[in-house]
Amino acid sequence: MTKIEIIKYTIVKVRELFQNYPVPAHGIEHVARVATWARLIASREKANVFLAEMSGWLHDIGRTKEKERLGASSFHQEMSYEMCREWFKNDPILKLLSKKEKEIILYAVRYHWNNSADKYPEAVILRDADKLDLFGEVGIKRAEEYWENDEEKMEKAFRLVFSDLSFIMTKTAQKIARDRKLVEPVKKFYFTLLKKRILKIKL
Repeated sequence: MTKIEIIKYTIVKVRELFQNYPVPAHGIEHVARVATWARLIASREKANVFLAEMSGWLHDIGRTKEKERLGASSFHQEMSYEMCREWFKNDPILKLLSKKEKEIILYAVRYHWNNSADKYPEAVILRDADKLDLFGEVGIKRAEEYWENDEEKMEKAFRLVFSDLSFIMTKTAQKIARDRKLVEPVKKFYFTLLKKRILKIKL
């Protein structure tokens, strides 16, 4: 089976999963964008495009199990990692991946939150692709959906979002953020939230 066929198979599998278990702000639309960004960044950074895109499609599948594990210590990335391991062992198509390919994807998926996990370039690329989806109008829409328009929670969340800017590592992702002016709308939205919290000083 070709790499393209494996990608197409994975897309169908992931789409069906999210159709059955919809997730706010981290659903299939987010996953598809991240996979697209990962493919683009990998192609320009001379990394493995197949592994970067596969990691993108698989990185958030654990989000679909979060409600089942409410109160558990595992975060979604760990659940995504465990689900991928299961798929790689039991799925007749995904079993065809080589041991090294599985290792790289599992590493990228498990550590797509960890800015120091840079053993493989595909892991760095996945994190950059995931970060790009925090910005622009899409980033604002996702924040409103995830935090249910709670302005105080969004304001606190955007502090972390802006810290992620300094951890966008690839030149390609940095250029995308700059050329598409992805930071500006989020910055404007964030400062609107902050200004609402400035109250008159009384003596």
